[in-house]
Formats: sequence, structure tokens, C-alpha cells
Amino acid sequence: MLEKYDFKGWSETRVIKLLGEPAKDGGRKESDNIVYYLGDESGYPSIDSEWLLFWFDENDRVTKFEVTTD
Repeated sequence: MLEKYDFKGWSETRVIKLLGEPAKDGGRKESDNIVYYLGDESGYPSIDSEWLLFWFDENDRVTKFEVTTD
């Protein structure tokens, strides 16, 4: 999916319309981002969770996005 879409400049509404409601209690949640839980980390051993994070500017446009683990 990240190879298909370049989310930079997308509105928060457009991201949510494509991906659905973000996680409410993601460990990486901050005031200027939204997070999506992707599941257990790929590979062995999978001891962490993977998250897709989106950061927004003051106009609610994506400035950065990445997949990370906790």
C-alpha cells in the first residue's frame, strides 16, 4: 500500500476515508499524528507491534508517514 500511495499532502479526512478510523490508544499517538495498528511485527521472533503513523501540519495535511514498531 505504501508503494501505491504517496500520502504527503493528503488531508486527514482523506487518509481516514481510505484506511478507516485510526487507533484510539496507540502507543505512538501524539497531538499532531494518527496511528494505525498493523499487527505483530513481521519476522521471527515477533515481539513488537507494527504501527503506521501519519503526521499533519497546521492545515491537517500529511507531512510525514512511516511504519514503525514499539
